[in-house]
Amino acid sequence: MIGQRLSYWIFLGALGLTAFFVLRPSIDINAGEPIDYSRSSIESKTVELIDQLGFSIDSLQMLSTRTQHLNYYSVLEDSLGDELPAPSQLNRNGTNLTGWDVTIGAILEDSDFIAFDRHEIFERTGRLQILYDDNNKVRRITTHRDNPNPTFVSGDSLSAIANHLLRDILDYDLSDYALRNVDVQDSLVSSGEPGFSGRQLDLFDTENNESTVFTFNWVKSNPSVAGPDEFILELKPMIKEIDTRQGTTIKYGASVRTFKAMDKYEVQQLTSTSISNLSVIISFASLGFLIFIVFFSGILNINKGHVDWKRALFILVSITLGVTGWRIIYFINTVDPFVTDTATTIVLLNHLLFGAALGLYGALAYIGWEAIARSQKQPQLNIIDAFWHKKIFYRETGESLIRGYALGGVLLGIFAFFLYLYGTVYYQSDSQFGFAEAGMQPKLLTLNMNAWINVWLVALANVGVAIGLLQENLKNRWQVYIAGIFMLGFLFAGSASTVGIKGPIWIDIILFTLMAPVIIYGFEKAGIFTFSTGWWLFTVIILTTPYLGSESLDVAYISWIQGFIILVPLVYGFIAYRYGGSVAEVSGYIPEYQERIANHLRVEKEIEIARDSQFKLMPLQPPTIEGLDVYGFFMPSFEVGGDYFDYVVTRNGSAEPKALTMTIVDVSGKAMKAAMHAVFTSGLLLSRLHRDRPEAILREVAPTLYTRTDPQTFITCIIAQYQLESKNLSIANAGHCLPIIKRAGKAQFVKTPDPKYPLGLRSEVSYNALETNLEEGDFVLLYSDGLPEAVDPEGNRFGFDELLEMVELLDTDTKPSNEIALDIKRRIQKFSDYQLADDTTIICLKV
Repeated sequence: MIGQRLSYWIFLGALGLTAFFVLRPSIDINAGEPIDYSRSSIESKTVELIDQLGFSIDSLQMLSTRTQHLNYYSVLEDSLGDELPAPSQLNRNGTNLTGWDVTIGAILEDSDFIAFDRHEIFERTGRLQILYDDNNKVRRITTHRDNPNPTFVSGDSLSAIANHLLRDILDYDLSDYALRNVDVQDSLVSSGEPGFSGRQLDLFDTENNESTVFTFNWVKSNPSVAGPDEFILELKPMIKEIDTRQGTTIKYGASVRTFKAMDKYEVQQLTSTSISNLSVIISFASLGFLIFIVFFSGILNINKGHVDWKRALFILVSITLGVTGWRIIYFINTVDPFVTDTATTIVLLNHLLFGAALGLYGALAYIGWEAIARSQKQPQLNIIDAFWHKKIFYRETGESLIRGYALGGVLLGIFAFFLYLYGTVYYQSDSQFGFAEAGMQPKLLTLNMNAWINVWLVALANVGVAIGLLQENLKNRWQVYIAGIFMLGFLFAGSASTVGIKGPIWIDIILFTLMAPVIIYGFEKAGIFTFSTGWWLFTVIILTTPYLGSESLDVAYISWIQGFIILVPLVYGFIAYRYGGSVAEVSGYIPEYQERIANHLRVEKEIEIARDSQFKLMPLQPPTIEGLDVYGFFMPSFEVGGDYFDYVVTRNGSAEPKALTMTIVDVSGKAMKAAMHAVFTSGLLLSRLHRDRPEAILREVAPTLYTRTDPQTFITCIIAQYQLESKNLSIANAGHCLPIIKRAGKAQFVKTPDPKYPLGLRSEVSYNALETNLEEGDFVLLYSDGLPEAVDPEGNRFGFDELLEMVELLDTDTKPSNEIALDIKRRIQKFSDYQLADDTTIICLKV
């Protein structure tokens, strides 16, 4: 069963699609007269026509393109006003609104010249340009004034040649036309009188010269019959020498300079369209804005590591191949026969670079959209993930397809309704080359390549990134809609559509602004897959309409097969919706970069726990002992470190303090590995500090640390024990930095006895202790090597000599130990620009 909400979507989609096809006869310049002649049939007819015009195409090439005469339609609008029939009626009446343009020219000899369309070809090496209407009738013949004119029709009388051309070659019935006048244009005589005042139109006339041109003008005598209202034919008399086996033969005849078959309001020069300066500005501004936000979003997320490179690379390669392939097919079907091999290589490279640029743009758009979609948990993201894993038979997939078709129908309905109300028409503009698809082979391939490339780029950039950024930065839904409506109107008018709308660019902006709320709603409520499906339906129907109803099998098959291609996903959608499982039952896809981020966050959390645990193993507050002032701190160079310090008070039976034992441990290496060894060592020491002498502690822990550490790890350790009653200080050193004692303002290192092997290097070491007595006012500093080995930004070490000088400069007489320790800390941080090269630990003791 189809749910009620989905039923509303289907109803609105069907209503919009119906509205489009009902209104199409009034808004489509191609309506009422589908393409009935394929490119191949037009070119076959042209070959026959060329033979009748007296020359061969063996050394020449043909370029055939579809034309739409928008300037003629504009004249009809201005002339007929409200009485202007619908485009379908105009086409059925034979109005010359669309047709085929065949350009015949020689191969370009200049390897540096690159041509992209028929205008450039004709201006450079064009010989003849023939314009057919949709009834396969010749409506224009044009020769280039500067290039050689290849046409030659033999005859002894210009009148006979003119009648032969129209009746026998161009297949027009002159029984309903009357010859209105014949003009002669040359340097000697000019006349516009009907019948040319009785002058003989004789090729032997001695008044004729090389510049003489005769213009014949027929007008329709019976307005009720079908056909053009007038004919204009310009002939230039010629004498042609033909070499035969019997010798040279002279033939008299004429070359065709121009021919025009015109209706009452038809313009002399038919053109497809002209682009206004405002349209160019809007297009460049739209593209510039899109490129900025796509590159900004894409590169930002690349820097953050929020990118699935396999998917991005697939998009890059797919769009590059699609764009490059389409443009190469167009090039092969059009200008390739006219240009040199060198120019061909340059053009192909140009197409490849253009395709690669669009591929990069599409890949960055995907990166930006996917990162935004995952942060916002957009709908249908799970469907996209399933697609990437080739899993598509889900109920949600079917529902998304159905909603997409409904969205496409609504967009087509809005499109048609607006054009109908405004009173304008749309025309085919599938690329920067105008209506290119009709003249390309294979059309089914290029049509679908065009549609899918457009859908990918528009869905990812114009909607996915643009609307996604608005949703990310504007928390109010109505703000998103208001900003998005105006933004999409601007972006779609300038850079998204494969259809042209007759009129100024602001009509396009208004149209797409009206379509924008539906696009935003579909994207918000359904997701990017539904929008992509809807925009694909909108695009392929617009691209397919010129072939609908064609009577020619080699043209009609396009609409039949494309109709089948359109129906297959819809049928699949209903089947998947009815019988497919739920995508929610499949484990959710987690991108590789999200796994890395999750792992990174987990590691950070674990390090934070380790850091807290390590700091908790060290004393939070120094002991309070009368006549003694001690304070220590630990600064890791990373989140965790390999240093450890502690001080333990030994008490006698009456709970009075008896001794203070202090230790500093420094494990080789840094970060987590060193921290683990430091924690392990601290456990061994802590169980003995309160009861054993320093040298005995080192002797006892040495074997255990030797067996529990790898050969690359060693541990330096110093233990100092101060007897409160005797003021004796006992120091044992396992490879650690020499302590410093400051007395009477003079600081010096205390040389501890050998052996000084670090822990972990040998299983058994007979450590010894230094015994010395302290006096009142003495200051003792225990420290790790991070203190003297601190490095400034220039790479200079702090040094041991400088350490002695610093201790001597410290105010150890009046300041308590904690202030002295903080003073040392500030000096070292400032010296190293707050970038510690190694873990730093100190203990300050004042007697």
